[in-house]
Amino acid sequence: MRGRAVVVQDAESYQNLLDRVALLESMAGIRKSVAEFEQGQGMLLDEAFTQLRGKHDLPD
Repeated sequence: MRGRAVVVQDAESYQNLLDRVALLESMAGIRKSVAEFEQGQGMLLDEAFTQLRGKHDLPD
């Protein structure tokens, strides 16, 4: 489509659209993270916390 278009939508429908987009983005991020972990690109939670504690001098 060339030019400009205008869409009129009530606030509730627009918010629902934004909520769905946010949910889909979250799901895509989770899928990407799972795939990376399955390819050996992740680390176990305990190991991550250990690294964070050491990096930021946090107590156990």
